[in-house]
Amino acid sequence: MQAIRTHVAGVDVHRDLLVITALVTQSDATLRQESWECSTFTQDLEHAAQKLLQLGVKDVAMESTGIYWKPVYNVWRRAGLCITLGNAQHIKNVPGRKTDLSDSRWLAELHRCGLIRASYIPDDSYQSLRALTRNRSYLVSDITRVKNRVQKVLEDANIKLKSVLSDVFGVGAIKAIRAIADGESRADALMALIDTDIKAKKEEVLKALTNCLTPTHCLQIRLLLQQYDAQTKTLQTLEYEISQRTAPWRSLLERLDTIPGISATAAEAILAEATADMSGFREDRFFCAWAGVSPGNYQSAKKKRRVRVRHGNPNLRRVLFQAARSAVQRKGTFFCAKYHKLTFQTGSKMKALMAIANRIARIVYLIIKNDDLVFKDIGPNRVDSHEQQIRRRIGQLKKLGVQIHYDSQQQAAVIIA
Repeated sequence: MQAIRTHVAGVDVHRDLLVITALVTQSDATLRQESWECSTFTQDLEHAAQKLLQLGVKDVAMESTGIYWKPVYNVWRRAGLCITLGNAQHIKNVPGRKTDLSDSRWLAELHRCGLIRASYIPDDSYQSLRALTRNRSYLVSDITRVKNRVQKVLEDANIKLKSVLSDVFGVGAIKAIRAIADGESRADALMALIDTDIKAKKEEVLKALTNCLTPTHCLQIRLLLQQYDAQTKTLQTLEYEISQRTAPWRSLLERLDTIPGISATAAEAILAEATADMSGFREDRFFCAWAGVSPGNYQSAKKKRRVRVRHGNPNLRRVLFQAARSAVQRKGTFFCAKYHKLTFQTGSKMKALMAIANRIARIVYLIIKNDDLVFKDIGPNRVDSHEQQIRRRIGQLKKLGVQIHYDSQQQAAVIIA
């Protein structure tokens, strides 16, 4: 392998320890190696960066190991080092020769020859936005978890609100739940608090609210409501902060919101994960692979084998998959028709949903890359024309043993007994 860099370093990153190997090409073309260990405290990281600079090393390579690479990256970047973050799956060492020192040496050798593909790392503004949107998704999950726990306590007290109300935490139901937390157990008093329009009859609501509450149930609900209120308030603060930080891309968010299945919240999450700059991806298929909604290739001896979808960016992948689930439920759209066709062809709803998520990711790429592009649904007929739908259904009938003669010119079918 031919070297393209003369002064490089490879770093094996752990939680409490860094193993660093520097490779420096001398004036007589010999290679000098210097290895050492240091802790991951900030002062030690700064001293290690100064030592690398004294050796003439500015190009450093390391693996993306969990979250442990982030503080090293932040401290060394401020010190003036050029850091290349590589995917650990792409730069594995030879099996059976695994030590921290050999790993750092292997990273340095690969980087010296330019064989490490740098991972995509957005700038600080997107990094901070990512932290907020990811925190919001975690907080929404926590709120849902608290709601489920409240519902569990209500069921334990034989309060069947879920049987008569679509949303237990709706405007009317939450008043009744707060009254229950304060010790109110009379069914008629609780029913009077539900002042919103509901489909269930009053007699059914009265039966659902007849309970066997105990002081322990009331205490549990009161404590859970305290968590719910605190988390809801935190969520509102996050929503406001995210809206302020995404204000410069308001036009882009509105265009992303036109895609079926993508809400305003999902658009903000996509902006934080994918950024508004698509220059790091040559084509839409590379963006889909990075997002984790594109199948891998496994071909050997001219045979293609089944392979799982790569991990990609798990946060962006989750948003795209949720968007696909929502998009296929909108009847009369291209995504809905395509989903049903793929489900019929593959026999798997998950594969069909992943294919729809791939389509949405490609549209996201094009909208972000082109400033004047807006999504427009092409309709279900682009999946199958009227003629193709007729022929497919005739084929299904023939498989069931029905003999049919179809004249495509006169649009007529004759059943032959």
